[in-house]
This record gives sequence, C-alpha cells and structure tokens, in this order.
Amino acid sequence: KTYPKEDRYSFRQVAMLELTYVVNFGSELAVVSMLPAFCESTFGLPKHIAALVAASYPLVNLVGRPAGGLLSDRMGSRKTTMAVLTLVMGVGFLAMSMIRPGSLSGPSGLVLVSLLLMLCALPRSASAGATFALVPLIKRRVTGQIAGMVGAYGNVGSVFYLAIYSQLPAWMGGDAKEPSAAILAASNSAFFQILGVASLVVGCLCYVFLREPKGSFAEDSTDSAALAGG
Repeated sequence: KTYPKEDRYSFRQVAMLELTYVVNFGSELAVVSMLPAFCESTFGLPKHIAALVAASYPLVNLVGRPAGGLLSDRMGSRKTTMAVLTLVMGVGFLAMSMIRPGSLSGPSGLVLVSLLLMLCALPRSASAGATFALVPLIKRRVTGQIAGMVGAYGNVGSVFYLAIYSQLPAWMGGDAKEPSAAILAASNSAFFQILGVASLVVGCLCYVFLREPKGSFAEDSTDSAALAGG
C-alpha cells in the first residue's frame, strides 16, 4: 500500500523509540513483578515489608517521568537526553546486580535498599518520559498511531524479560520449580545484568541511529494562535 506523503515518517525513528520503551517501561513491569520476592530473599524481609520496599520502585514514576520530559525540553538535544538516560539506567541495573543476600541488614540496611531502588528507578522512569517527549515530533499527523506502536512495545519487553527470568534458575543448573537460595541469588543477579546490558546497547543505538527531529524546539505559531483565540 502506498501512503500519502503527509502520512509518511521515518520508520527507523519509530523503531528506536520502540526499543527504548522495551528497555525502560518493559523493564519496569518485569522488575515490579519480581521485586517483592527479590527483597524478601535477598534481605530477609517479611513479605509485607518486602512488598512495601518494592513499592518504592514504581512510585518514582510520579517524579521520574515528568523529569525525563522536562530534561528533554531543557537540555537542547532530545536525542542525547534519550541516549544518556538509557545508558544511566543500564548502569543502575548493573549496580543492582551486585547486591547479594546478607549484604545489607537492619534498619539502616532497609533505608539503603529503599534509596538504592529509588535511585535505580529514577533514570529508568525518566527514560520513559523522554521517549514520549519524542513521539509527537516524529510525524504530527499520525501521532496517535506512533504513540500506540511505541506504547505496545513496553508490554512486549516485559513479557520478553519475564520469560527469560522464569528460565534463569534452570539455566543456572538448579531446579526450575524449587531453586536453592544460591541459585535464586545467581538468577536475580543475572537478570539485572541482562537488563543492564540491554539498556546499554539500546542507549548506544540511540546515539548511532536516532535522529534529532527537525524543529524539536521550534515554537508552533499555529498552536500559539489557537491558544490565544486567533
């Protein structure tokens, strides 16, 4: 099918935004699913406390997503902002992979765990905000279509990550149904490493393949006139 010129857009741009949403929002959904059990097994927390600590991870979205959009507006390059936030997100996941059972304990350890989770979640949620700062700039006429495609890949990413996570105990040589504590710890570490490496790769791809949309920071006189009642 041949589309009118006014409906055409660079698919490479959309593909890169889809990949970034796979690693930022997709990782959020995947991590939220396993984080309570991770906190319980790694830090020896009761179930209800582990759930409360894990809740700090998605809660950061209230600040992180708007911050990512604001940075995209203010930093002068939406492409660079997107790439840097994705790379920092990868570093955060790699830092999470180094946490081992018994490494933190007591009230002070609980506070540090919560802070670490929030610090790890901040660039991840900011990356998601920066993604949708770019979506309307690809092709205004079909913004809804592009937003729908990019948003769908967040769920694709979560399914992909959780499918890997479910197989990690068996790949580590343990019982997939009832893994030992050592196998479970190794699986958790490997999972965060996978998230981290995927984020670093996509961040680098942003630098190479994502293009700064034309007029990213230009004022739209048509919209200004409409808002003014002109």
